[in-house]
Amino acid sequence: MNLDDIKSKMDSDNMDDQTIPQNIKELKTTQLPLLKVRRNLRNEILTQILVFICFFSIPIFLEMNEIAKGLYFILLFIITLITITYLLKMSTFLKRTTDISLNSKQVLINILNELNLTLEVYKTAIVSGSLLLPLLAFVVYTGKAKFEESLLYDIITLNIGPNYLILYIVGYLLISILIVYITNWWTNYLYGKYIKTIEKTLDEINAA
Repeated sequence: MNLDDIKSKMDSDNMDDQTIPQNIKELKTTQLPLLKVRRNLRNEILTQILVFICFFSIPIFLEMNEIAKGLYFILLFIITLITITYLLKMSTFLKRTTDISLNSKQVLINILNELNLTLEVYKTAIVSGSLLLPLLAFVVYTGKAKFEESLLYDIITLNIGPNYLILYIVGYLLISILIVYITNWWTNYLYGKYIKTIEKTLDEINAA
């Protein structure tokens, strides 16, 4: 190996020594966004628990006929099962990222993939459960009267005019579209900017 080869190898080693610490420094900058994501997930879990405590308490404070009350608890039970799926997914992500040690690009990639998967489950479950909320509210609203005299009874037995039936269907579809839009907006508001920060860091590391 001649002198020029030795000098070239030394220069290459020096460049590697500068690049590796820089990559580690960039990886460390993603800890703050991940901590904020974890904080939002914890707040989301606590909020959902409080919301469901309120939902299960409604029949205690509001008078409903027995049929409406039974239908209310059936719908609420389905919503609860759907909600549990993404709460468990969130809890799993929080446990896996308890000790954040971002000293490897692959570790960050794995965390980002897990986070995206968690949020997809979250959005799907939120939309699915929220689509039942208008029905839940309708049962509460119409359940005050005797079942045979209520609007709920008329709809179940199709004892209403076609114009009203179409109106209810269109109203429900519009509410469903609004629920999907709000869910996507809310998810992006809570987590989108932090995911973009992490992805930007990965792009900078790959470009180095």
